[in-house]
Amino acid sequence: MQMCISPVYWLMMSELFPMQLRGVLTGGAVSLPWIFNAIVAFGFPPIMEYAGSTTFFIFAAINVGSLIFVMAMVPETRGKSLEEIESHMKEKFGEKSEVANAS
Repeated sequence: MQMCISPVYWLMMSELFPMQLRGVLTGGAVSLPWIFNAIVAFGFPPIMEYAGSTTFFIFAAINVGSLIFVMAMVPETRGKSLEEIESHMKEKFGEKSEVANAS
């Protein structure tokens, strides 16, 4: 995760959470990489024992899957303000009634 998706993850946290919940959600999201790193650290020896050198390809497939997810689901935020990003996320993923009422 550190090499493939980690930079995207840290940028997403600062841009995609709504302003009123940004602090709480960012705090929760910061703990997720640590949890997943612990899962990888504790899971790697048993997987290596079971799958041998194929373990590399298992983790490579997970990274490719995460890259596909980012390419398909994460919106482009270059040149947009935080308010524009928040409005786009509301339109795409929920709270459609508030966006429609604001227009």
